[in-house]
Amino acid sequence: MSLFEALPLIVTVALVLNGFRLRGQVSWLPLLDDRGAPAEERHRFLTAEGVHLDQPTKDNASTWAREHGLTVLELVPRELSVGQAIDLAHSGMGKNFVADRFAHARGAGHVILIDEDIARREDLERSEGFTRSELTELTVQLKRLACTSTDFAVAPDLEALPEDVEQRVHVLRAKYYGVRKHLVSPVVGYALLIAGLFASPWWGLGALAAFSLQPYLIFAGSPIRPADLHRHALLRLVLGPVRWGRTVAALSRMPVPVDTKFAETRARYEQDLAEGTRRFFEPRRHSCPWCGAGELSVHVRGFDVMQNKPGQFVLDRCGSCGHVFQNPRLSLEGLEFYYRDCYDGYGSGLSEAAFDSNIAGYRARAEMLRPFTTPRTWLDVGSGHGHFCNQAKESWPETEFHGLDMTDGIDEAVRRGWVEHGYRGMFPDLTEDLAGKYDVISMHHYLEHTREPFEELDAAAKVLDAGGFLLIELPNPESRYGRILRGVWMPWFQPQHQHMIPWRNLERALADRGFSTVDVHLGEANQANDLVLAALITFNHLGKDPRAPWSEGEPTLLRRARFLAVMTVGVPFIALAFAADKVIHLFLRRGKGGNTYRLLARKDG
Repeated sequence: MSLFEALPLIVTVALVLNGFRLRGQVSWLPLLDDRGAPAEERHRFLTAEGVHLDQPTKDNASTWAREHGLTVLELVPRELSVGQAIDLAHSGMGKNFVADRFAHARGAGHVILIDEDIARREDLERSEGFTRSELTELTVQLKRLACTSTDFAVAPDLEALPEDVEQRVHVLRAKYYGVRKHLVSPVVGYALLIAGLFASPWWGLGALAAFSLQPYLIFAGSPIRPADLHRHALLRLVLGPVRWGRTVAALSRMPVPVDTKFAETRARYEQDLAEGTRRFFEPRRHSCPWCGAGELSVHVRGFDVMQNKPGQFVLDRCGSCGHVFQNPRLSLEGLEFYYRDCYDGYGSGLSEAAFDSNIAGYRARAEMLRPFTTPRTWLDVGSGHGHFCNQAKESWPETEFHGLDMTDGIDEAVRRGWVEHGYRGMFPDLTEDLAGKYDVISMHHYLEHTREPFEELDAAAKVLDAGGFLLIELPNPESRYGRILRGVWMPWFQPQHQHMIPWRNLERALADRGFSTVDVHLGEANQANDLVLAALITFNHLGKDPRAPWSEGEPTLLRRARFLAVMTVGVPFIALAFAADKVIHLFLRRGKGGNTYRLLARKDG
């Protein structure tokens, strides 16, 4: 049997496996019972327009939330339509939703129970008349405010609203690449089903049968029991394409909302770039900023790997101490230009998703302290939105975590409750206020961003008393990948990374400031992503998303299609790179040449 003849068999297996996957996303959902006490006054119910919520359902939901320690509870109608239920299964929920501090899933958009304290923090004034798309987006936001007390439950007596295709389009637009996933993927699936009929008619019919019966595999015996399950399964070959067509038609009818802020952002970038990028750089230096030697050579030439903003960047390497640094380095004006819209504004969604995905890394950092101390107060420098502190609370529930950052992200970290207190400013400028308050300070992928790393280490030495610990995680400039992948190796991260410090250099600098190294993680700290990120950077650079506000020219249909085509061509290469990273990581984690290292040092008496 040739590969083409085996196509319908492959499609059938994929449908079955995907059916089991989606079943796992909804089968865990708890079912509200009917032994509820009167609803508590501190519980507010946010309802979509057209939803009728009876008092027994309120009482049952309030009792369930109280008994399970929940402050946010999304109520899911039991008899959603198959289409709505499958969208829900695709939304990101799962049995570990409550425990996963960074999970985010969009709900069914009917009812949300919310504690009044959370409502005040989210500044919610109304309780009724929400659109379904507003409620689905609100579920994501509330999970961040109540990251370990948000859950879903099926309400048997809650009547499901009929599907509103325009509301569905709003939800898809709000999701990152949501429209592409839900509108392009079905076309690929239908094409494979049709191709399977030509490849092998009998097996092709089997694949069509598997496609029609898949809803039974997902929902039979599950807490969600779609009212149209039998009808949908019988007519799925027709209803599926019809639903897809209605969604596309609604998308074409609905004008893209005019984003005046985006227009302003684009105009500002045009003005900035009209003068060129040369002014964003300081004069080139001729000695190493770490040891002062003059043995410099060009190590890497690169481009903006994250945003594709215009500019070329050079990393020099010192032949005497091995320090790698940006030369010429960005000026303060240049740093503002290249950092802008990376972690906030236009790039906030992508950066937040990247930070959400590093749970294993956050946990490993926190656990590195366990053999040496039990932290009481911990200051995380360069904390951003507080992702590390949020996850570290699982390892150290009695520890008080504070964060420090230059951006307003630290204010959001406080609002979310991910840090107990936040400082906004430069670490060296705050040493007098911070001295003696902390027994642990951490700098995770922070020091390489700073202009003067010695000043940051001096500040840590001033703030920590004898016996305090300093935990630093940095990219490893001695990784072989850095030489092989050159400008597309993500840890070079131009133009943001100013200094790439070999771990021996860092150890000696800390010793000069009264620290003794107690542990170093080299291979153990490796992140299995070198090749996959290099592939993503390469194809993203080749395609150049025309929708970016700093992109040259207007985002015409042709330019958007070109970007989509380039990224689509890159999918198999990215998938292969992902698999290769996982295999190579098995070897790198046993050695000393990973892409990252962690160093833990104690302040001497």
